[in-house]
Amino acid sequence: MIRHPHSRARSIGRAALLLPALFAAATFAEVAQNEAHGFVSVHEVEIAAPPEGVWEALMEEVDEWWDPAHTYTGDARNMHFDALDPLGVLWEELEDGGFVVHLHIDMARPPKTLRLRGALGPLQPLAVVGSMTFDLAAVDTASAAAENGNTRTRLAYRYVVNGPQLRDWAEPVDRVMGEQLARLRRFVETGEPTAATSDEAP
Repeated sequence: MIRHPHSRARSIGRAALLLPALFAAATFAEVAQNEAHGFVSVHEVEIAAPPEGVWEALMEEVDEWWDPAHTYTGDARNMHFDALDPLGVLWEELEDGGFVVHLHIDMARPPKTLRLRGALGPLQPLAVVGSMTFDLAAVDTASAAAENGNTRTRLAYRYVVNGPQLRDWAEPVDRVMGEQLARLRRFVETGEPTAATSDEAP
């Protein structure tokens, strides 16, 4: 059940930061812009599932595919995504009953567009401004037919961050987001975020 730290006092006591990054084996990825005052991280991946299935995993099963190495608690089960609410957030429950909110939802149009606002993990104390967008679209019919009729989703990710002293953060943030997207793709396609998909198998 999706809970919201702003909706009930007892939820507030259980909320916390989610250092999000979500996706899979990237067909395209780059730091599109990297300057002292900000950077732009871009990834594009294809996932062997319809947009509805990718959206569900992205929004409702983050605790299943999120890398525990990129949490405050070391346990991805503490990760929660409260969505489809004007006060929606990404958060992680902390051991002491506290929480940190990392990203706020600015736009949710299931299963097409998700736009988040905020700074991830170590960027938060820098007081930077960030806008992260996920656009989901079904791959054209011809491509889907080539995959034995299975509908595929093209997931385009873009994270624009502005603030002081950011040049050194572009590459590590971009890399972590790419890793998270790979875990999302594997989870959607195989049920396990660390299991190799058919095109990743040696």
